[in-house]
Amino acid sequence: MSDFVLDSGIAGNSEISPRSVESKSLLKVGFLTYDLQRNTEDALFAVARAAPFSIKAFPLYAHCDQEHSRVAYRPATRHGKHVGVNVKGSTPEGFVSNPEWRVGLACARESDVVILKGLLGLGAIWCALCARVLGRVVISTNQTLPVKWERQRRWWVRLLKRFLLRMCHYHIYQSPVSFAVLTEVYGCDPEQLISAPYEGGASLFKRILHKVETNHEAQREFEFGSRVIFLYAGNLHSFKGVADIVRAAALLSSDDSFLCVFAGPEEPASKEGATIGHFTRLARSSGVEHRMRFLGPVTPEKLAEIYCAADAILLPTHKDCFPKVLVEAALAGKPLVTTNACGSSGLIVQDSVNGFVIEPGDISQLARAMTKLLDPDLRAKMGASSKEIVDRYCRMDLEVQGYLESVAMGAARLGIQRSA
Repeated sequence: MSDFVLDSGIAGNSEISPRSVESKSLLKVGFLTYDLQRNTEDALFAVARAAPFSIKAFPLYAHCDQEHSRVAYRPATRHGKHVGVNVKGSTPEGFVSNPEWRVGLACARESDVVILKGLLGLGAIWCALCARVLGRVVISTNQTLPVKWERQRRWWVRLLKRFLLRMCHYHIYQSPVSFAVLTEVYGCDPEQLISAPYEGGASLFKRILHKVETNHEAQREFEFGSRVIFLYAGNLHSFKGVADIVRAAALLSSDDSFLCVFAGPEEPASKEGATIGHFTRLARSSGVEHRMRFLGPVTPEKLAEIYCAADAILLPTHKDCFPKVLVEAALAGKPLVTTNACGSSGLIVQDSVNGFVIEPGDISQLARAMTKLLDPDLRAKMGASSKEIVDRYCRMDLEVQGYLESVAMGAARLGIQRSA
Protein backbone atom coordinates (compact mmCIF):
# COMPACT_ATOMS: atom_id res chain seq x y z
CA MET A 1 0.00 0.00 0.00
CA SER A 2 2.95 2.31 -0.37
CA ASP A 3 1.41 3.94 -3.46
CA PHE A 4 -1.30 5.70 -1.46
CA VAL A 5 -0.19 9.13 -2.65
CA LEU A 6 -1.57 11.90 -4.79
CA ASP A 7 -0.49 12.09 -8.39
CA SER A 8 2.52 14.37 -8.75
CA GLY A 9 0.75 17.00 -10.83
CA ILE A 10 -1.64 18.02 -8.07
CA ALA A 11 -1.17 21.37 -6.33
CA GLY A 12 -3.34 23.90 -4.56
CA ASN A 13 -7.03 23.55 -5.42
CA SER A 14 -6.51 21.95 -8.82
CA GLU A 15 -8.48 18.88 -9.84
CA ILE A 16 -7.49 15.52 -8.44
CA SER A 17 -6.04 13.20 -11.09
CA PRO A 18 -8.25 10.12 -11.60
CA ARG A 19 -7.17 6.53 -11.07
CA SER A 20 -8.44 3.92 -13.52
CA VAL A 21 -10.99 1.44 -12.20
CA GLU A 22 -8.59 -1.43 -13.00
CA SER A 23 -5.95 0.03 -10.68
CA LYS A 24 -8.19 -0.03 -7.63
CA SER A 25 -7.18 -2.53 -5.00
CA LEU A 26 -9.63 -4.93 -3.38
CA LEU A 27 -9.56 -2.83 -0.22
CA LYS A 28 -12.99 -1.42 0.60
CA VAL A 29 -13.25 1.85 2.50
CA GLY A 30 -16.58 3.00 3.93
CA PHE A 31 -17.29 6.58 4.96
CA LEU A 32 -19.99 7.03 7.59
CA THR A 33 -21.37 10.55 6.99
CA TYR A 34 -24.20 12.65 8.39
CA ASP A 35 -25.68 13.05 4.92
CA LEU A 36 -24.51 13.35 1.32
CA GLN A 37 -24.95 17.03 0.60
CA ARG A 38 -22.89 18.60 -2.14
CA ASN A 39 -19.77 19.63 -0.22
CA THR A 40 -19.52 16.20 1.48
CA GLU A 41 -19.92 14.40 -1.84
CA ASP A 42 -17.37 16.68 -3.49
CA ALA A 43 -14.71 15.78 -0.93
CA LEU A 44 -15.45 12.05 -1.18
CA PHE A 45 -15.35 12.23 -4.98
CA ALA A 46 -11.90 13.82 -4.79
CA VAL A 47 -10.72 10.97 -2.55
CA ALA A 48 -12.27 8.38 -4.88
CA ARG A 49 -10.51 9.83 -7.91
CA ALA A 50 -7.12 9.83 -6.24
CA ALA A 51 -7.33 6.55 -4.33
CA PRO A 52 -6.12 3.08 -5.34
CA PHE A 53 -8.98 1.58 -3.30
CA SER A 54 -12.76 1.62 -3.63
CA ILE A 55 -14.92 3.83 -1.43
CA LYS A 56 -18.59 3.91 -0.55
CA ALA A 57 -20.55 6.49 1.41
CA PHE A 58 -22.98 5.50 4.14
CA PRO A 59 -25.07 8.62 4.95
CA LEU A 60 -27.11 8.38 8.12
CA TYR A 61 -29.75 10.80 6.89
CA ALA A 62 -31.33 11.68 3.57
CA HIS A 63 -30.45 14.82 1.64
CA CYS A 64 -31.98 16.03 -1.62
CA ASP A 65 -28.53 16.08 -3.27
CA GLN A 66 -27.69 12.42 -2.64
CA GLU A 67 -29.28 11.15 -5.84
CA HIS A 68 -26.72 13.18 -7.83
CA SER A 69 -23.75 11.56 -6.07
CA ARG A 70 -20.76 10.57 -8.20
CA VAL A 71 -19.64 8.28 -5.38
CA ALA A 72 -21.12 4.87 -4.62
CA TYR A 73 -23.46 5.17 -1.63
CA ARG A 74 -26.13 3.45 0.40
CA PRO A 75 -29.29 5.53 -0.06
CA ALA A 76 -30.58 7.11 3.14
CA THR A 77 -34.32 7.51 3.66
CA ARG A 78 -34.77 9.11 7.08
CA HIS A 79 -34.27 12.70 8.19
CA GLY A 80 -32.48 13.81 11.33
CA LYS A 81 -34.36 15.60 14.10
CA HIS A 82 -32.32 18.15 16.00
CA VAL A 83 -32.43 18.16 19.79
CA GLY A 84 -30.73 20.94 21.73
CA VAL A 85 -29.35 20.72 25.28
CA ASN A 86 -28.44 24.00 26.93
CA VAL A 87 -27.30 23.85 30.57
CA LYS A 88 -25.95 26.96 32.27
CA GLY A 89 -22.20 26.76 32.77
CA SER A 90 -21.75 24.13 30.04
CA THR A 91 -21.16 24.36 26.32
CA PRO A 92 -24.48 24.17 24.39
CA GLU A 93 -25.05 20.80 22.72
CA GLY A 94 -26.94 19.68 19.65
CA PHE A 95 -27.88 16.11 18.80
CA VAL A 96 -29.87 14.12 16.28
CA SER A 97 -32.57 12.17 18.07
CA ASN A 98 -33.01 9.24 15.68
CA PRO A 99 -29.75 7.31 15.06
CA GLU A 100 -29.86 4.96 12.08
CA TRP A 101 -28.65 1.62 13.41
CA ARG A 102 -28.88 -0.25 10.10
CA VAL A 103 -26.60 2.25 8.36
CA GLY A 104 -23.79 1.82 10.89
CA LEU A 105 -24.04 -1.98 10.69
CA ALA A 106 -24.00 -1.91 6.89
CA CYS A 107 -20.94 0.34 6.86
CA ALA A 108 -19.07 -2.02 9.18
CA ARG A 109 -20.08 -5.16 7.29
CA GLU A 110 -19.27 -3.88 3.81
CA SER A 111 -15.94 -2.16 4.58
CA ASP A 112 -12.39 -3.20 5.47
CA VAL A 113 -11.59 0.30 6.74
CA VAL A 114 -14.34 2.44 8.30
CA ILE A 115 -13.87 6.20 8.37
CA LEU A 116 -16.18 8.14 10.66
CA LYS A 117 -16.48 11.47 8.85
CA GLY A 118 -17.25 13.36 12.02
CA LEU A 119 -18.10 11.92 15.43
CA LEU A 120 -21.77 11.36 14.70
CA GLY A 121 -23.11 10.55 18.15
CA LEU A 122 -24.75 7.19 18.81
CA GLY A 123 -24.66 6.35 15.09
CA ALA A 124 -20.86 6.55 15.08
CA ILE A 125 -20.53 4.64 18.37
CA TRP A 126 -22.69 1.83 17.04
CA CYS A 127 -20.80 1.70 13.73
CA ALA A 128 -17.44 1.62 15.52
CA LEU A 129 -18.62 -1.17 17.84
CA CYS A 130 -19.81 -3.26 14.90
CA ALA A 131 -16.57 -2.62 13.03
CA ARG A 132 -14.39 -3.67 15.96
CA VAL A 133 -16.39 -6.88 16.45
CA LEU A 134 -15.93 -7.66 12.74
CA GLY A 135 -12.18 -6.96 12.86
CA ARG A 136 -12.25 -3.78 10.76
CA VAL A 137 -9.95 -0.79 11.12
CA VAL A 138 -11.75 2.30 12.42
CA ILE A 139 -10.54 5.85 11.75
CA SER A 140 -12.13 8.96 13.24
CA THR A 141 -12.28 12.36 11.53
CA ASN A 142 -12.17 15.25 13.97
CA GLN A 143 -13.26 18.86 13.89
CA THR A 144 -13.62 20.13 17.43
CA LEU A 145 -14.34 23.05 19.66
CA PRO A 146 -11.32 24.81 21.20
CA VAL A 147 -9.85 23.15 24.31
CA LYS A 148 -11.52 25.54 26.77
CA TRP A 149 -14.99 24.91 25.40
CA GLU A 150 -14.47 21.19 24.85
CA ARG A 151 -13.66 20.86 28.55
CA GLN A 152 -16.92 22.62 29.41
CA ARG A 153 -19.06 20.09 27.57
CA ARG A 154 -21.37 17.93 29.65
CA TRP A 155 -19.50 15.10 31.43
CA TRP A 156 -21.49 12.38 29.70
CA VAL A 157 -20.76 13.89 26.27
CA ARG A 158 -17.03 13.80 26.98
CA LEU A 159 -17.33 10.27 28.37
CA LEU A 160 -19.10 8.97 25.27
CA LYS A 161 -16.64 10.78 23.01
CA ARG A 162 -13.68 9.31 24.90
CA PHE A 163 -15.25 5.84 24.55
CA LEU A 164 -15.70 6.34 20.79
CA LEU A 165 -12.16 7.62 20.28
CA ARG A 166 -10.74 4.64 22.22
CA MET A 167 -12.43 2.30 19.71
CA CYS A 168 -10.65 4.00 16.79
CA HIS A 169 -7.24 2.80 15.60
CA TYR A 170 -6.28 6.16 14.08
CA HIS A 171 -7.55 9.73 14.20
CA ILE A 172 -7.64 12.31 11.44
CA TYR A 173 -7.39 15.86 12.80
CA GLN A 174 -8.58 18.66 10.54
CA SER A 175 -7.27 21.72 12.38
CA PRO A 176 -4.60 22.61 14.96
CA VAL A 177 -7.41 22.98 17.50
CA SER A 178 -8.48 19.38 16.86
CA PHE A 179 -4.93 18.11 17.48
CA ALA A 180 -4.82 19.98 20.79
CA VAL A 181 -8.20 18.63 21.90
CA LEU A 182 -7.41 15.04 20.94
CA THR A 183 -4.11 15.02 22.80
CA GLU A 184 -4.84 17.32 25.77
CA VAL A 185 -8.48 16.53 26.53
CA TYR A 186 -8.86 12.93 25.35
CA GLY A 187 -5.31 11.63 25.72
CA CYS A 188 -4.92 10.31 22.17
CA ASP A 189 -1.47 9.12 21.14
CA PRO A 190 0.10 11.65 18.71
CA GLU A 191 1.54 8.68 16.78
CA GLN A 192 -2.03 7.70 15.87
CA LEU A 193 -2.93 11.15 14.53
CA ILE A 194 -2.94 12.09 10.83
CA SER A 195 -3.38 15.61 9.47
CA ALA A 196 -6.02 16.22 6.80
CA PRO A 197 -6.85 19.96 6.91
CA TYR A 198 -10.55 20.61 6.42
CA GLU A 199 -11.21 21.94 2.94
CA GLY A 200 -14.67 23.11 4.04
CA GLY A 201 -16.32 22.88 0.63
CA ALA A 202 -13.98 25.56 -0.74
CA SER A 203 -13.51 23.93 -4.16
CA LEU A 204 -17.24 23.53 -4.68
CA PHE A 205 -18.09 27.04 -3.51
CA LYS A 206 -15.39 28.54 -5.71
CA ARG A 207 -17.15 27.03 -8.71
CA ILE A 208 -20.45 28.50 -7.55
CA LEU A 209 -18.89 31.93 -6.97
CA HIS A 210 -17.46 31.94 -10.49
CA LYS A 211 -21.03 31.77 -11.80
CA VAL A 212 -21.99 34.93 -9.94
CA GLU A 213 -21.04 37.72 -12.34
CA THR A 214 -21.85 40.75 -10.15
CA ASN A 215 -23.57 41.51 -6.89
CA HIS A 216 -26.00 43.95 -8.46
CA GLU A 217 -28.74 41.35 -8.92
CA ALA A 218 -28.84 40.52 -5.22
CA GLN A 219 -28.72 44.22 -4.30
CA ARG A 220 -31.75 44.93 -6.50
CA GLU A 221 -33.68 41.77 -5.67
CA PHE A 222 -33.51 42.19 -1.91
CA GLU A 223 -33.47 46.01 -1.92
CA PHE A 224 -30.39 46.26 0.28
CA GLY A 225 -29.67 49.72 -1.08
CA SER A 226 -26.43 51.47 -0.13
CA ARG A 227 -26.45 50.41 3.51
CA VAL A 228 -23.65 48.35 5.07
CA ILE A 229 -24.84 44.73 5.05
CA PHE A 230 -23.98 42.49 8.00
CA LEU A 231 -24.81 38.94 6.93
CA TYR A 232 -25.57 35.90 9.05
CA ALA A 233 -25.80 32.66 7.02
CA GLY A 234 -26.94 29.35 8.47
CA ASN A 235 -29.69 27.67 10.46
CA LEU A 236 -31.31 29.95 13.01
CA HIS A 237 -30.23 27.86 15.99
CA SER A 238 -30.21 29.81 19.23
CA PHE A 239 -26.64 28.72 20.05
CA LYS A 240 -25.41 30.36 16.83
CA GLY A 241 -25.83 33.81 18.40
CA VAL A 242 -28.66 35.14 16.24
CA ALA A 243 -30.22 36.95 19.18
CA ASP A 244 -26.81 38.45 20.00
CA ILE A 245 -26.74 40.12 16.58
CA VAL A 246 -30.16 41.65 17.18
CA ARG A 247 -29.16 42.96 20.61
CA ALA A 248 -25.81 44.27 19.34
CA ALA A 249 -27.52 46.17 16.53
CA ALA A 250 -29.49 48.06 19.17
CA LEU A 251 -26.23 49.37 20.65
CA LEU A 252 -25.02 50.95 17.40
CA SER A 253 -25.64 54.62 16.73
CA SER A 254 -29.01 55.47 15.25
CA ASP A 255 -27.12 57.48 12.62
CA ASP A 256 -25.33 54.41 11.28
CA SER A 257 -26.70 53.12 7.99
CA PHE A 258 -26.63 49.32 8.12
CA LEU A 259 -28.84 46.28 7.71
CA CYS A 260 -28.54 42.86 9.35
CA VAL A 261 -29.51 40.13 6.89
CA PHE A 262 -30.19 36.54 7.95
CA ALA A 263 -30.11 33.83 5.27
CA GLY A 264 -31.04 30.33 6.37
CA PRO A 265 -33.88 28.12 7.61
CA GLU A 266 -35.56 28.52 10.95
CA GLU A 267 -35.86 25.67 13.46
CA PRO A 268 -39.56 25.56 14.43
CA ALA A 269 -39.11 22.28 16.35
CA SER A 270 -36.63 23.91 18.73
CA LYS A 271 -37.79 24.76 22.25
CA GLU A 272 -35.40 27.69 22.42
CA GLY A 273 -37.10 30.13 20.07
CA ALA A 274 -35.29 29.50 16.80
CA THR A 275 -37.94 30.91 14.47
CA ILE A 276 -38.09 34.02 12.35
CA GLY A 277 -41.13 35.13 14.32
CA HIS A 278 -39.22 34.89 17.60
CA PHE A 279 -36.29 36.96 16.36
CA THR A 280 -38.59 39.48 14.71
CA ARG A 281 -40.36 40.04 18.02
CA LEU A 282 -37.00 40.44 19.74
CA ALA A 283 -35.95 43.01 17.12
CA ARG A 284 -39.21 44.90 17.57
CA SER A 285 -38.84 45.02 21.35
CA SER A 286 -35.22 46.22 20.89
CA GLY A 287 -36.27 48.97 18.50
CA VAL A 288 -34.29 47.62 15.53
CA GLU A 289 -36.92 45.77 13.51
CA HIS A 290 -36.26 48.14 10.59
CA ARG A 291 -32.59 47.06 10.62
CA MET A 292 -33.35 43.33 10.29
CA ARG A 293 -34.13 41.26 7.19
CA PHE A 294 -34.87 37.53 7.36
CA LEU A 295 -34.67 35.79 3.99
CA GLY A 296 -35.33 32.21 5.03
CA PRO A 297 -33.62 29.29 3.24
CA VAL A 298 -31.79 30.07 -0.01
CA THR A 299 -30.01 27.96 -2.62
CA PRO A 300 -26.19 27.81 -2.64
CA GLU A 301 -26.23 29.85 -5.86
CA LYS A 302 -28.41 32.54 -4.33
CA LEU A 303 -26.32 32.51 -1.17
CA ALA A 304 -23.22 33.20 -3.28
CA GLU A 305 -24.94 36.28 -4.68
CA ILE A 306 -25.84 37.43 -1.18
CA TYR A 307 -22.25 36.94 0.01
CA CYS A 308 -21.10 39.20 -2.82
CA ALA A 309 -23.69 41.81 -1.89
CA ALA A 310 -22.78 41.70 1.82
CA ASP A 311 -20.08 43.77 3.48
CA ALA A 312 -19.21 41.63 6.52
CA ILE A 313 -20.20 38.24 7.93
CA LEU A 314 -21.29 37.70 11.53
CA LEU A 315 -21.23 34.33 13.29
CA PRO A 316 -21.21 35.05 17.05
CA THR A 317 -21.68 31.37 17.83
CA HIS A 318 -21.66 29.91 21.33
CA LYS A 319 -20.46 26.57 19.95
CA ASP A 320 -19.13 25.57 16.53
CA CYS A 321 -16.41 23.27 15.26
CA PHE A 322 -15.49 24.45 11.75
CA PRO A 323 -18.50 26.18 10.11
CA LYS A 324 -18.20 26.23 6.34
CA VAL A 325 -20.00 29.58 6.25
CA LEU A 326 -16.73 31.18 7.32
CA VAL A 327 -14.89 29.39 4.51
CA GLU A 328 -17.47 30.52 1.96
CA ALA A 329 -17.47 34.12 3.17
CA ALA A 330 -13.66 34.22 3.15
CA LEU A 331 -13.67 32.98 -0.45
CA ALA A 332 -16.00 35.87 -1.26
CA GLY A 333 -13.40 38.21 0.26
CA LYS A 334 -15.38 39.38 3.27
CA PRO A 335 -14.26 40.32 6.80
CA LEU A 336 -15.44 37.84 9.42
CA VAL A 337 -16.63 38.08 13.01
CA THR A 338 -16.88 35.00 15.21
CA THR A 339 -16.15 33.91 18.78
CA ASN A 340 -13.42 31.98 20.55
CA ALA A 341 -15.94 29.14 20.95
CA CYS A 342 -15.50 28.43 17.24
CA GLY A 343 -12.94 25.80 16.26
CA SER A 344 -11.74 27.77 13.24
CA SER A 345 -11.09 30.98 15.18
CA GLY A 346 -7.40 31.83 15.10
CA LEU A 347 -7.09 29.98 11.79
CA ILE A 348 -9.77 31.06 9.29
CA VAL A 349 -10.68 34.06 11.44
CA GLN A 350 -7.62 35.85 12.79
CA ASP A 351 -8.37 38.65 15.22
CA SER A 352 -7.68 42.14 13.82
CA VAL A 353 -6.26 40.59 10.62
CA ASN A 354 -9.29 39.50 8.61
CA GLY A 355 -11.95 40.14 11.22
CA PHE A 356 -12.58 39.94 14.93
CA VAL A 357 -12.73 37.11 17.48
CA ILE A 358 -14.90 37.94 20.48
CA GLU A 359 -16.23 36.22 23.58
CA PRO A 360 -19.50 34.32 23.01
CA GLY A 361 -22.46 36.20 24.41
CA ASP A 362 -20.56 39.48 24.78
CA ILE A 363 -22.98 41.89 23.12
CA SER A 364 -20.78 44.93 23.68
CA GLN A 365 -17.81 43.30 21.96
CA LEU A 366 -19.98 42.33 19.03
CA ALA A 367 -21.36 45.85 18.74
CA ARG A 368 -17.82 47.30 18.77
CA ALA A 369 -16.74 44.90 16.02
CA MET A 370 -19.75 45.89 13.91
CA THR A 371 -19.01 49.58 14.48
CA LYS A 372 -15.41 49.15 13.33
CA LEU A 373 -16.55 47.34 10.22
CA LEU A 374 -18.65 50.32 9.15
CA ASP A 375 -15.30 51.63 7.86
CA PRO A 376 -15.04 50.68 4.13
CA ASP A 377 -11.23 50.84 4.09
CA LEU A 378 -10.97 48.40 7.00
CA ARG A 379 -13.48 46.06 5.34
CA ALA A 380 -11.51 46.06 2.10
CA LYS A 381 -8.24 45.32 3.88
CA MET A 382 -9.69 42.54 6.02
CA GLY A 383 -11.63 41.04 3.11
CA ALA A 384 -8.43 40.70 1.08
CA SER A 385 -6.77 38.98 4.05
CA SER A 386 -9.70 36.56 4.34
CA LYS A 387 -9.20 35.39 0.79
CA GLU A 388 -5.45 34.93 1.26
CA ILE A 389 -5.99 32.90 4.44
CA VAL A 390 -8.65 30.58 3.04
CA ASP A 391 -6.71 29.97 -0.18
CA ARG A 392 -3.65 29.01 1.86
CA TYR A 393 -5.38 26.64 4.24
CA CYS A 394 -8.54 25.16 2.62
CA ARG A 395 -7.02 22.99 -0.10
CA MET A 396 -8.54 19.79 -1.41
CA ASP A 397 -5.16 18.20 -2.14
CA LEU A 398 -4.12 18.46 1.52
CA GLU A 399 -7.35 16.93 2.82
CA VAL A 400 -7.27 14.09 0.28
CA GLN A 401 -3.63 13.34 1.05
CA GLY A 402 -4.51 12.99 4.72
CA TYR A 403 -7.28 10.50 3.97
CA LEU A 404 -4.96 8.48 1.72
CA GLU A 405 -2.29 8.36 4.41
CA SER A 406 -4.79 7.23 7.05
CA VAL A 407 -6.13 4.43 4.84
CA ALA A 408 -2.57 3.33 4.05
CA MET A 409 -1.95 2.99 7.79
CA GLY A 410 -5.18 1.06 8.16
CA ALA A 411 -4.31 -1.23 5.26
CA ALA A 412 -0.90 -1.95 6.77
CA ARG A 413 -2.57 -2.86 10.04
CA LEU A 414 -4.97 -5.23 8.27
CA GLY A 415 -2.06 -6.84 6.42
CA ILE A 416 -0.26 -7.58 9.69
CA GLN A 417 -3.43 -9.00 11.21
CA ARG A 418 -4.19 -11.24 8.22
CA SER A 419 -0.71 -12.64 7.96
CA ALA A 420 -0.57 -13.53 11.66
